[in-house]
Amino acid sequence: MTTGKKGRMGFVLTCVALCGLLASPGLSGFEKKLRVASDYTHIFLQPDEGSQVVETIERGTVLSLLYSGKMKRVWYYICFKSERTGVTKSGYVMDSEVELLFDPLKTITIQEGNESLKAQYLPRNFDEMLWGDTKKQIVESEGMPSAQTRAKGRDVLHYKQKVFNLDCDIEYLFAANKLSQTSFAFDSGSLNKNDYLDDYRKIKDALTRKFGKPVEENMDWRDGASKEDFSAWGEAVSLGQLEMRSRWLTPQSEVRARLAGRDEVISLVVLFKKLQVGEMAKRVQLED
Repeated sequence: MTTGKKGRMGFVLTCVALCGLLASPGLSGFEKKLRVASDYTHIFLQPDEGSQVVETIERGTVLSLLYSGKMKRVWYYICFKSERTGVTKSGYVMDSEVELLFDPLKTITIQEGNESLKAQYLPRNFDEMLWGDTKKQIVESEGMPSAQTRAKGRDVLHYKQKVFNLDCDIEYLFAANKLSQTSFAFDSGSLNKNDYLDDYRKIKDALTRKFGKPVEENMDWRDGASKEDFSAWGEAVSLGQLEMRSRWLTPQSEVRARLAGRDEVISLVVLFKKLQVGEMAKRVQLED
């Protein structure tokens, strides 16, 4: 009887040990790494953007995958060592915020209902501009402008529209009655200045989906006093302490997105500018 009890106890302990091993991070994807690919990203306590933020981390931070699948189709369960506290933390990050440092072919997706956590926007897109269009052609396609002005020898048609669910002032600039530049000035309409950071990232993601990875990305801190406190970043932008910029090149255009501020006023602008013949030639040489 004693031997039987010991045998059963050993079997139980073995099962417990095996369960522990199977549940260990090392066997469930701990060796797989991700890298933050956006200017910054939130790590959430749960796979839900409404849950508590564990920490906000910057571009280039390497994360360890704790499970090789995805939760709710778009969430990775990860861990990382906090630069602020030195403590290893775990949480969830959206797949759109990271790049994989491993072969994704064996990654599975856990289906949890049909809900999608990715934001859906209005159908207005950032399309390549038709440089050379006349004012008449723009009016025919966009309707009558809210205003028409002249600045630095160029005619400007002004429109107020919704772009990605945001109020947007659009300006079409013409040189010799040919479209040569277009600007989109966004207003989040929120008193929370951090909302402008989220709007910048949404707009940047839309431009990246359309035109590919930016050729330049910058997050410039002129005063890093608020760098460790994400809740103060919006205020830092409004005071000119933080500026974010991205730049794309297409076969015909230079596209810039810029989030900046001064005197507690924030500016979020996307600018499309026609490439000159010399610039287009340089663009072709770079691609070759």
